[in-house]
Amino acid sequence: MMKYKIFFTVLMAAIITFTSPITSVWASDSISAYMGFSREVNEALAKQIQDKLGIEVKNITLSWGEIWARLKTESPRFNADMVLSFGASEAINGAKKGYYEAYKSPGWDGIDDAFKSADGTYYALGTFSFLLLGNTKKLAEKGYEMPKSYKDLLDPKWKGQIVIPSPRTSGTAFMINYSFLQLYGEKEGWDYLSKLNENVAFYTKSGNAPTDLVGRGEYLLGLGADENVLKRMKDGYPLKWSVPAEGIGYEGNYCTILKGTKKLALAKKIMDYLGSEEISHFLGSMGYIPPRKGSVSALYGEVQPKFIKLDHAWAVKNKRKVVKQWKSKFLMKETAKARKVGDEKEKKAAAQE
Repeated sequence: MMKYKIFFTVLMAAIITFTSPITSVWASDSISAYMGFSREVNEALAKQIQDKLGIEVKNITLSWGEIWARLKTESPRFNADMVLSFGASEAINGAKKGYYEAYKSPGWDGIDDAFKSADGTYYALGTFSFLLLGNTKKLAEKGYEMPKSYKDLLDPKWKGQIVIPSPRTSGTAFMINYSFLQLYGEKEGWDYLSKLNENVAFYTKSGNAPTDLVGRGEYLLGLGADENVLKRMKDGYPLKWSVPAEGIGYEGNYCTILKGTKKLALAKKIMDYLGSEEISHFLGSMGYIPPRKGSVSALYGEVQPKFIKLDHAWAVKNKRKVVKQWKSKFLMKETAKARKVGDEKEKKAAAQE
């Protein structure tokens, strides 16, 4: 009997290997996805999916703002099958516009309702935040300590030594801005951002760019996404992170299936897998706070950091207004790359109105 089982297993493996690619998921099935994690995380997640499901994820790494611009331009004939990671604003507004397939995935059973929409149009692959970042070597050379509070960033000694992303191109940056506007109130929040701007060297296109710029010692401090911090520290960067006394903002990494995909069955398999305990452990190992209970963030540990109390619905409703006001105040310090991408996004949005 044992020999028969072994023979049958080998026979089935041979059939799977030599069956036409059209009928075999394991041979050549693939989907295309717009992915808003960092490039390293996108590649690792795509590999995880392919190793587990045999489905190749042809990932296109973009910022959340770039993903949203593409969806608006391409609708209703999207050039991708799924989105794996973008923000609440994009998830909620896209659902209202009918961009996403409604699929109530059984793989997400047992996960808190806060991580999924009621109709199954989008799911949150845990949360991510922004952190205060410092270069330990450069800070020691100057004899400076990490700031304890956001107000400490206004000290003139930090002039030209802080890098932050631009909300015209970065979802992280938008989160940073609306976190301060809700922490201090709109009037005081804009006053704070104006004072902080005096010490900012420039605003980057990507939410992860401050991590690398500070890690390399090009600047002393930064406010940036938490997703690459753990990896850069493991890579040996003299990088330090902290949660200021007021707390940090947070967002969801939302995923969805794009309406009209010809790969719906494959996309559903992936969505089911994304709700698994295995993926929660994977996300936790990358430093995210994962959706399933029992999975721990390798960056934060078992105790969650202090979060700023946020009204995400307000942020979604007021995004355009906030970004427009930010542009009127701080555009001059955007990097050339951020300005180019930001201008292109605005032109496309204006053409669609």
